Amino acid sequence: MTNEPIIHSPLTFIGCGSAFHTELGNNGGFFYHEQELCMFDCGSATFERLMRFRVLEGVERMTVVLTHTHPDHIGSLGDFIFYSYIKVQPAFTAKLRLKAPRSLLDHAKQILTGMGVEEGQVIWEAVEENATFGPYQLKPIKAEHATHLECYAYECVHEAKNEHFYYSGDGKSIPTFVLEKISQQFYHTVYQDTSYLDYPGNVHLSLKKLEEIISEDQRVFVCCMHLDETFPIQAVKEKGFRVATDYVVQ
Repeated sequence: MTNEPIIHSPLTFIGCGSAFHTELGNNGGFFYHEQELCMFDCGSATFERLMRFRVLEGVERMTVVLTHTHPDHIGSLGDFIFYSYIKVQPAFTAKLRLKAPRSLLDHAKQILTGMGVEEGQVIWEAVEENATFGPYQLKPIKAEHATHLECYAYECVHEAKNEHFYYSGDGKSIPTFVLEKISQQFYHTVYQDTSYLDYPGNVHLSLKKLEEIISEDQRVFVCCMHLDETFPIQAVKEKGFRVATDYVVQ
């Protein structure tokens, strides 16, 4: 397994670490589409990494899809909104579109308003059953994570290219219908929040549980992300899984 070439990933990662894994940065996948940056979440360390790795060069529009409102997923979103509004030309026009199901979007709006984000500085777009995300159709899926927060995973489908992926956000389980689609090889990649730690009450899916529910022949379709500090990257690759460290922006 270790000598096999890296498989193409629809997403590049600005970071792929858990909340406290500062070396890997906050977890967030992105792609470009016609001068638009399309990204999941914008954690506390994300804006600095966007600038450091020049991810925004040549970008005219930005879309951020929210999974939930923990700081490692929205902590620098206010900075990104202000930057897009003031520094990306034409200045003082909204160029960043924020997408999430309505109730989550409303909650994020309350938080961002408290940071000083004003009407007209960002475009709010509620995601219903299906929405567009670059060239993909975007479907929100309720995720099991922290009990006190509304959390979502997303299925992204590109019919023309026959390229589909699932993005778990933070979640302690994989829905049954997603497991069925994995077995049918429907997804090019399943990006799954995976924790090395396994203990009662863990709000992230443990590697132990992932191994139990994903057979060896299906593991090539699963990419572990949101990695904690003790995550054994090489050993996980040897088990047949992909790991988001192979797709982090350089």
